[in-house]
Amino acid sequence: TAVWLFGVPFRGSLGVLILSSSLFMLCSLGQGLLISTLTRNQLVAAQASVLTAFLPAFYFSNFVFEIDSMPLVLRLISYAVPARYYVSTLQTEFLAGDVWNVILADLAGLGLFAVIVFGLTALTTRTRLE
Repeated sequence: TAVWLFGVPFRGSLGVLILSSSLFMLCSLGQGLLISTLTRNQLVAAQASVLTAFLPAFYFSNFVFEIDSMPLVLRLISYAVPARYYVSTLQTEFLAGDVWNVILADLAGLGLFAVIVFGLTALTTRTRLE
């Protein structure tokens, strides 16, 4: 809608946009499943999701705050936030087009996060009802 309503240029490929969006949704789904397996009730799960997903995505995605101007410790933390890779892919696709060295690194980061979070979810899921 940004392209049609506001005339924002899109220089990349729709396939890369769909792939990166799908990987980001997979990361978010895995993170939600992990939180739901670790918490006992809905209130705690909602609070945990805000603290582990929304706030880090807001601060460490390079959308609002520049990651390069952060202290080293915060820059290192930002590598564990999938929104960092997704926003980078979106910026690249819209502004520069298919810059494959950036896109492949971001897709690898999203894929690695998805594998890790689903692996942790599989390890922590209880197989018996209590």
